[in-house]
Amino acid sequence: MGSLITKSENISASTYQNLDGSNYTVVGLEEKLSSDSAYASVFLGGGTDFNKTVAGVFDIKYGINYDKKGISNQNLRIRTKFGKFSESVQIRYSPISLNIPISKNTNIYVNPHYSGQMDFKKDKWTNSIGTFAGVSQKLNDKTTLSLEAQRYNLQDIKDNSGKNWGINAIISYKF
Repeated sequence: MGSLITKSENISASTYQNLDGSNYTVVGLEEKLSSDSAYASVFLGGGTDFNKTVAGVFDIKYGINYDKKGISNQNLRIRTKFGKFSESVQIRYSPISLNIPISKNTNIYVNPHYSGQMDFKKDKWTNSIGTFAGVSQKLNDKTTLSLEAQRYNLQDIKDNSGKNWGINAIISYKF
């Protein structure tokens, strides 16, 4: 007998603040199907850098758990940005991601990943190896807050400038 599939919806706001002063903030709705062994979701929203870039954002996500509790998994996200100043597709793949419960409402997580992005406005493909790690706190039955640190471009390990470091915050409300 297979796993029970559950459906959930949430609205979230995510802000990615790089230490070089650049930023990107995304707000949108996500529809997710999940079981004990896997999940798939779609996200539709908008993003801005609070300068001139405003874009639609469409994500497809998929993950497979390595264990029954979902502590370790692999995951894939395909993010498409579309708008006047931004047209790109980014593929982010993590062969191992850890999400470890440390209390009833708190998890810590780490996600090393490869990211490749095609920027259609610049006709340019870029590659990056990175990781993010953080803590996720359930504030109540429906709201979760996550705070994380991110390191981009680990393939250039000696470049510890602000463009390769970020602090991210995500708040999510589950319907």
